Amino acid sequence: MISGIIIFSIAMLAIASSGMASPVQVAGMAVQNAAADPGVENNAMVVTSVSWYTHNSTELPAPGSNGIPLYVTFVSYITVTDANISLNLSAYKSPFSYTYISGPDSDVRTYNTIPEIVPGYSYTVMQLVNISKDSTYQYYDENLTYRNSTISGNATLTIPVGSPQVGLISYVTNPPVIYQNEKFIKLTAYTENTGTSAMRDVNVNISSNDYKIVSPEEYLIAYYPDGDLLNFTFYINADNVTGNAPIYMHIDNDTYALDTFIHGDGNQGLSISVLKKPLVSDTKKQIMIFYLNDTGNKTYLDVQVHMLSPSIISIHISSSNPLGALTANNITFAQIKPGNSITVTYIVDTSNIPSGNYTVELLVEYHFNNTEETFNKVYTYKQKIIPTMEQQIENTFVDPLYAGLTAIAIIIIISIAAVAVHTRKKAKNNETVDKKKHENKKD
Repeated sequence: MISGIIIFSIAMLAIASSGMASPVQVAGMAVQNAAADPGVENNAMVVTSVSWYTHNSTELPAPGSNGIPLYVTFVSYITVTDANISLNLSAYKSPFSYTYISGPDSDVRTYNTIPEIVPGYSYTVMQLVNISKDSTYQYYDENLTYRNSTISGNATLTIPVGSPQVGLISYVTNPPVIYQNEKFIKLTAYTENTGTSAMRDVNVNISSNDYKIVSPEEYLIAYYPDGDLLNFTFYINADNVTGNAPIYMHIDNDTYALDTFIHGDGNQGLSISVLKKPLVSDTKKQIMIFYLNDTGNKTYLDVQVHMLSPSIISIHISSSNPLGALTANNITFAQIKPGNSITVTYIVDTSNIPSGNYTVELLVEYHFNNTEETFNKVYTYKQKIIPTMEQQIENTFVDPLYAGLTAIAIIIIISIAAVAVHTRKKAKNNETVDKKKHENKKD
């Protein structure tokens, strides 16, 4: 008798170590059954272990589980021949029912017939059991019934039932700072099942008066194991409101409030300008400078700048670093804070082209508040390109306008020269005449 109680106590302690903190039930004492046959044996059998799913398993089913194998191991102190062993699930407020096995009834017990039960040996029986969804306790006392043609009796056993506890741990939004009318906000909620059993068919959804739920409408989780963590992601749009904006997360029948705040829409302003300096045609390593200034009250994050220019203007790539071409047109800044500005400098080469004004675009991409949505702004202006000195001299002789002006200049020069020669010749003749007159007067 003493050894049977010790075996049962060890079994219950093993179950307690798996997560069921409960006082050890003094069991194994045969219960007098008023309806039993006259030959009743007290203290004849002791239940040593109870487990679900498999023999010696520590996993527990949750309320609402159906058709779960229940294994019960017992030790007998008497010899019983042609023993009929069954689980008598009939305790007060019992949440258990039998799973249909065979026969016309939908509520059928399993009867295990053992030819001979020998004292001191362990025997295990199995019954498929349903657990009501309304089960509220973690432990239930039931009976293991044994009988043959001469004796009958009950051995008490304690059946553990798991209790899933899925709850919210924390949550984050991306962006962390939310403005009114902001779109595609990513809400991630972190949950954990801290209970003693898995939770089945879990429904998770959110609702709010200040956000529109974009996707998904809900999550349906067929099996949420105990001890596991699950994350749920929703995309939402903020309404045109400001202030406290709670979001309610529903996990089956439990509701959790997620506190958020919607800020007034910040004033965004990104001004872009260029240092207006002409480029020289067919010349390498020239400088183009742009200025980006945050004139609003929102911070621009992950700023990327790309110059979209005609093929006649190209970013200069050093021959010592040819791989620089891969990143030369992707200038990145971590952020531009309100009131601050940054300078973007490009070193460019120009082709041998005629002078003129050519369209250049500067593409600026950025984020707000670490949001995944990318915004952009395009700055367009006319870049002036002037000819080199050699090109200017060459144009002088090639361009019809320049050629005509040159011809006129030559004619003017020749005319001036001719007048000068004629004037000098006339002056010389006058000087000769005057000299002769002077000589005649002397004579």
